[in-house]
Amino acid sequence: MTDKKKKEHENQKEAIQETKKTEKHDKREKQDKHSKALEERNEEIKKLEEKLLRLTAEFENYKKRARTELENMGKYGTEELMLPLLMVVDNFERAVVQKPDETKIEAFYEGVNLIYKQLMEILEAQGLEKIKAQGEKFDPSYHQGVMNDVVEDEKLIDTVTEEFQTGYLLNKKVIRPTMVKIGIKG
Repeated sequence: MTDKKKKEHENQKEAIQETKKTEKHDKREKQDKHSKALEERNEEIKKLEEKLLRLTAEFENYKKRARTELENMGKYGTEELMLPLLMVVDNFERAVVQKPDETKIEAFYEGVNLIYKQLMEILEAQGLEKIKAQGEKFDPSYHQGVMNDVVEDEKLIDTVTEEFQTGYLLNKKVIRPTMVKIGIKG
């Protein structure tokens, strides 16, 4: 082998070694990039897991607060109604303490009637409404027929002729139908 060929052979060897080094370096760089990308993804997953845990805890706390508020509404939701009713109770207590003699019976009756009106105003302000019945056509959605009344007048058939117990609506919903006597053909 001549010097020239030896030189070429050495150059080829060096080129092969250089290519191998470059390939190793490229391979190492790829591995480093993959490792770095994997680390970044793992870090992102860790952040998302922490966020999920925080949101889960916040939601559980929200549910507890909502449950407590709902329980308190059940316990104390009628407070707004009870306070004005206590004034009515006070008035009834004052009326009951007074034992009217024969000359004051009319004033006593007027006082009790005023207390009744006060009570009804409070209940009406909360959405309570009397169901009209007397003289109305019988409607099973609002009236509960408990007796029949034989009538001669055709206009009174299927009409409420007597009211035994007042019915009430609360915010337009029937909470107690009116107990009535219904006119029937005789």
